[in-house]
Amino acid sequence: MPLRTADAIILRTYALKESDKIVSFFTREFGKCRGVARAARRPKSKFGSSLEPLSRVKVQFFEREGKDLSNIDHCELISSMVAAGAIDLVHSIAVSLMVEVADRMLPDHEANDAVFRLFLAVLPALSGPDAWLPLTYYLLWMVRLGGFLPGLDDELSAALLRLPLAQAADLLPAGLCAGAAGQRLRHTLKYCLEDHLESRLISWPILAGLEDREGAEATP
Repeated sequence: MPLRTADAIILRTYALKESDKIVSFFTREFGKCRGVARAARRPKSKFGSSLEPLSRVKVQFFEREGKDLSNIDHCELISSMVAAGAIDLVHSIAVSLMVEVADRMLPDHEANDAVFRLFLAVLPALSGPDAWLPLTYYLLWMVRLGGFLPGLDDELSAALLRLPLAQAADLLPAGLCAGAAGQRLRHTLKYCLEDHLESRLISWPILAGLEDREGAEATP
């Protein structure tokens, strides 16, 4: 039962028994893993806020031979959306969609350094006031890295595929990703993802409602 230590992104948690959690987390070294965090649901849990979705952590876990679930021994919080204060409705649904896409697309125990680096690029930007640009960038690159990006001829996708996210944030017009151009690109990516996954994205309907509200206020 070897002890593993890894840089990880928390994806999802599920209640287990009275006080435990099952945690889905994506590591740089070992890919997507699942483990049990004992007593994580108790008020004074040693895990604190480190198991919130898209928290970046240093995780220690024991792999159990012949078992699907490891035992999570320790999680050291590096950064989190909660700590950054980016917890309004748009950010919350963006996080839900990003987590859903990652958890459903990434195979278990298969390292993917490109996707891990994508998370490292997107998470700091997602902690800022505008969630639409990092969300759109993330969806576009997940589709591209998945190998099923269709030919796109719009200027926004060309810019996001060419520029690092930080540079795109400086160069693209404010509100572009919240407006019509961003909506069109996200809807194209949504169809690509749902076709690949062969099922609907559960988080999408709420996001679509927020798009309509934000898009009406944004620069086209």
